[in-house]
Amino acid sequence: MIIWVRNIVFILLVLTVIYLVLSTVSRLRKRQSLKLEYKTAKPDTPEDEYMARGMQKYERSLKPKLFTGVYIFPLAVILLLVYLAQHS
Repeated sequence: MIIWVRNIVFILLVLTVIYLVLSTVSRLRKRQSLKLEYKTAKPDTPEDEYMARGMQKYERSLKPKLFTGVYIFPLAVILLLVYLAQHS
């Protein structure tokens, strides 16, 4: 039993690192694309305000919410495998 707990904690730590890397890289790419978009469009608003609005739109979009699949999918597969191992 202790081995299972240790493995689950290890898996959750690995999934957390993967989640943090994915979300950080995605935010950096969005920020870079907003900077490029600002330079090419030259809007009337200041750059920091333009970036803040763009990042708010990004946070409300579907992409950051999809990163929770990093936790959900592997844990669902593990639960399915444990269930099948116990009941077959």
